[in-house]
Amino acid sequence: MSSQRRKAFTIEEKGAIICRLENGESNSSLAKEFGMGHSTISMIFKNKNRIKQSFNSNVLKPKRLRKSRRENVEALIQWFKIMRNKRIPISDPMLQEKANVFTARFGILDFNCSASWISRFKVRHNIVAGKIIGESSSVDQNSTTNWLTSVWPNLRRQFSDDEIFNADETGLFYKLMPDKTLKFKGENCSGGKLSKYRITVMVAVNMSGTEKKKLLIIGKSQKPRCFSSVKSLPVDYANNRRAWMT
Repeated sequence: MSSQRRKAFTIEEKGAIICRLENGESNSSLAKEFGMGHSTISMIFKNKNRIKQSFNSNVLKPKRLRKSRRENVEALIQWFKIMRNKRIPISDPMLQEKANVFTARFGILDFNCSASWISRFKVRHNIVAGKIIGESSSVDQNSTTNWLTSVWPNLRRQFSDDEIFNADETGLFYKLMPDKTLKFKGENCSGGKLSKYRITVMVAVNMSGTEKKKLLIIGKSQKPRCFSSVKSLPVDYANNRRAWMT
């Protein structure tokens, strides 16, 4: 008996074999090239319709075609394609929750989507994680370095940690979509139009962390409707027509 280990081909490799057979290459030449029996080549060609379907659906890595017994698998992949076409970011928990929604819709009682099932689902359908390309800006590193080396040491010696505060403003885009998503491998992962709804938040805390100043929130409205029944706020609120700090 031969000790040579039987090679398992991916769907992509099987698709290439089918293509070569359809282009006129013989079964025997391919069997010799790949070191397999004629019957294996014949079996691949016999299942060409299923293999082509998986190849065209971007399922390239699995080495065996398994018939899904659950309708929610096909529904989930179709939903995923629709969401990606709309450039909507998708995470593992979203995918898991949607799988459970389809499970309930189809009346499947013996299935509960787990994190490991989602991991296998992503491998089968060639889905990977990617970062959405968005707007970016750079900081002048020379100015920062010069300030830290020439100005900061003299200031630092004059004050204790309790007396040194760091304050900064930041924009809170409360309707902004995530910048990471699941996607098909090789898919161009570009984002859609970014939401501009925002407030500005001013934060301040001393170096020792013993004193944190009350947050300053800057919104667009002078008297927001959501504040109508609020008697006191845990933050200081101010308004600017663009929600900017002046």
